[in-house]
Amino acid sequence: MKTVAFALMILVACPAFARQDQTPTPALPVTFFDVLDLPARIDEPKLQKHDSEYALKCALANRSEETLVGVQLTLMFVDAANNHITRVTWNEATSVSAYSIKTFEFHPTVKNEATDAAIFLGIDEVIGRDSVWRTVDADKLLRAYARGQHGLIPKVQKLQNKFDKETPRIIMRSQPKLPRP
Repeated sequence: MKTVAFALMILVACPAFARQDQTPTPALPVTFFDVLDLPARIDEPKLQKHDSEYALKCALANRSEETLVGVQLTLMFVDAANNHITRVTWNEATSVSAYSIKTFEFHPTVKNEATDAAIFLGIDEVIGRDSVWRTVDADKLLRAYARGQHGLIPKVQKLQNKFDKETPRIIMRSQPKLPRP
């Protein structure tokens, strides 16, 4: 009986000891390139690796009167010598009400990037219910920002969103019955 109790105790304790050996990977700091004419801003971005996937944890602020339904983001990895630049661009669905802020965990497809690289984040496109905002030459601007050229003024195009509009609600009124002649 004592051996069974001892075996159960070891069986329960081993996973607990194994979990203590695993140290969580530290979050990598990310520098955000803010384009003031875009209705979205990202606060406190951090890139963290979970098993073989990366997660970008941040807060997304909506600076417009429209509900935001999506963003296109770009992560740029630059080594210390400014030689190796890797870019990852992806789309994420969001739902952020007008003039509000919400936390998100985005999932970029990153392939084994060096942890000593500087990481820069930019927003290429913001999709709202009625409008789409695009940063003109977003890739070139983010590269310049990563090289230390912080005085560039980005241009933003605002287009009408024809695909994500809410469907109008139709209220049907019953017609009064008219007497027949």
